[in-house]
Amino acid sequence: MPARLASGLRSPLLFSGLLLSAAPAAAVDWSGYFRAGTDFVPGNAGRTCYALHGGSAGMKYRLGNECEIYGEFQFSQDFHAQGLDYRAGLMLSYLDTARHASPGVAQIWAEARGFGPAPEATVWIGKMRARRGDVHIVDTFFVDMSGVGAGVRGLAAGPGKLGVAFYRTDHDAERPGRRANVEWYDIDAGAAGTLSFFGTLTRGDFPGGSTGTGLTLRHDRKDLFGSGIDNTLWLQYAQGSAALNANFGDLAAPASARSWRLVESVQWQRGAFGGQALALIARERDGAGHVTDSTSAGGRVAWAFTRHFKLLAELGVSQFRPAGGETARLTKLTIAPALSIGPELMSRPEFRVYVTRAEWNRAAGDLGARPGRTSGMRYGAQVEWWF
Repeated sequence: MPARLASGLRSPLLFSGLLLSAAPAAAVDWSGYFRAGTDFVPGNAGRTCYALHGGSAGMKYRLGNECEIYGEFQFSQDFHAQGLDYRAGLMLSYLDTARHASPGVAQIWAEARGFGPAPEATVWIGKMRARRGDVHIVDTFFVDMSGVGAGVRGLAAGPGKLGVAFYRTDHDAERPGRRANVEWYDIDAGAAGTLSFFGTLTRGDFPGGSTGTGLTLRHDRKDLFGSGIDNTLWLQYAQGSAALNANFGDLAAPASARSWRLVESVQWQRGAFGGQALALIARERDGAGHVTDSTSAGGRVAWAFTRHFKLLAELGVSQFRPAGGETARLTKLTIAPALSIGPELMSRPEFRVYVTRAEWNRAAGDLGARPGRTSGMRYGAQVEWWF
């Protein structure tokens, strides 16, 4: 739960160029996420992780297999004045890869709702994440419209809601670009669950820059067939300079660059037994006509022996085949006893010790601490926390 850091007084907020004097504000909310840990492998100063260097996003299974210390900490404050609800937010981030550390600003934004003919809609401006659902075991948001821009979301649109946003590239003066995203989401499909559609248009504003389009269908179904399993499916297509995740791709990629991806994810919690699993298949063709085929399947399960002690196990098998090359394959298995605030799979904070075993083929390259090997083990401890 967010931590209250300070009580509010009458506070001004600069929003869209206007200085608004607010009614007495609520306290500042502090929320965030971090993970940290170390392994105990002798001589492993680089924190070895096992991941294929190529192929689709979403193929690295993260339990006992994360090489960095990472945190993000958000401060936000809500206001109410003149019939409007508005908010300002700042998210700071920190990444430590053992080779270098980099603090940064992940988000800084302002938003408001209650305007005129669409009081249900939220208007926003700034640097904001627009992520629409992740698969936790691979730490991947398959729709990630993050960026610097402005937009509106939450407009009533038939059985769903509508959002529109416009972005510019950030920190790339040599290859500037523009992007538009349209989302029609949370569409009520009755017993079939909910549907969401995400559209993308991109353009590179430099000599040699290209245009691109993308479309994602997401289908969510709770309690699938009365089994207690929640199911999410993504079907994604991108062409030209658009990326599969509804963001910028290569802004110089020609129209012949075409990619598609199908992702199926399930999650469940039935008493002491919880889990999440994923299956992925993708084909990505670059502007030169080179095709990369990717597949991945894996899952994490948790059995709670007591309210605060559980045993985790995660198995993932991933592979990709580049054009004209051999198939690179990686299999990773982790066993991790854990202490947690609760018995559920997603209860956090969670303190773990783990043992990870990985095997790969020659085509995958050198994934271990010692070159030339095709298998490896790592063991260590990690904490993961969101609040």
